[in-house]
Amino acid sequence: MKLTSTVIMAAFNGSKYIYDQLDSIANQKLKPTKVIIRDDCSTDDTETIVKNFIFEHDLQNSWDFQVNPERKGWRDNFMDMVDQTDTDIVFFADQDDIWNKNKISESMKCFSENDDMEVLVSDYNFLPADQKILPKDTIDEVGNGDVGQVIPDLHNLIIRRDGCSMAFKKSIIGPLEEVYAGIRSDSNGLDQAHDQATWLAGLMRESLYHVNQPLMVHRAHLDSTWQTVRKNNRSLFVGLPEEGPNYIVFLKSIQNFLLHSYSYSRFSKQAQQKLEKVIAEEIDLLANPV
Repeated sequence: MKLTSTVIMAAFNGSKYIYDQLDSIANQKLKPTKVIIRDDCSTDDTETIVKNFIFEHDLQNSWDFQVNPERKGWRDNFMDMVDQTDTDIVFFADQDDIWNKNKISESMKCFSENDDMEVLVSDYNFLPADQKILPKDTIDEVGNGDVGQVIPDLHNLIIRRDGCSMAFKKSIIGPLEEVYAGIRSDSNGLDQAHDQATWLAGLMRESLYHVNQPLMVHRAHLDSTWQTVRKNNRSLFVGLPEEGPNYIVFLKSIQNFLLHSYSYSRFSKQAQQKLEKVIAEEIDLLANPV
């Protein structure tokens, strides 16, 4: 059975780069079944660029573009679009990246070959290649070949690949929404995000996988949404996430979620036990340093 797919993109003042991203999605070797784009009340030419692109490429039947009636913020914008999807697989897309032509086809191949996979992240190249503002973290994983299963351990509690590289099955939507609602902040003390919630849900269900090849170009620039968040919250970004002042709060919120989640049966008992153990040990170590 052929899998169907939806790409969801949150847009806001993206006129500088969004055309290249739209073009890379439209020119995929395997076309997405649907594309949903929600403009969060941009004040630049984003709306005009997207509407013209859809019209000029005759995409009106499969691409759904709307401007939100009021600002939601990128977190809720993405989560609201997740609720609007009805396909087998969903892809997060940022407005300023560029997808390799095989991003969708390679991801769909991975899902079709592994029934246990619910969340898949890929590697990416950076633009510019020598950028210094975005990290490239390691992932603890097991497996042979290009695709590895991400291990539910302490290191992997922090998202190690950005949401722009992420695709997921519709079966994970309920659990990711539960994580989004139940674990309200990330390791920096910022509000929970769509991609961190999806990563954690996959980790807790032991259904998070990593394809060890770049499937996109991740643009690094100082006026991106995330860099704006960092500039507005400089005190929260001191050293590594594990060294920040809100790391222990993040761990305790996951611990509480695992212990008291009203529907934790959605999550792997084995992963739950592993994470409860390593989190308790880390909290004790941070509270009582040697």
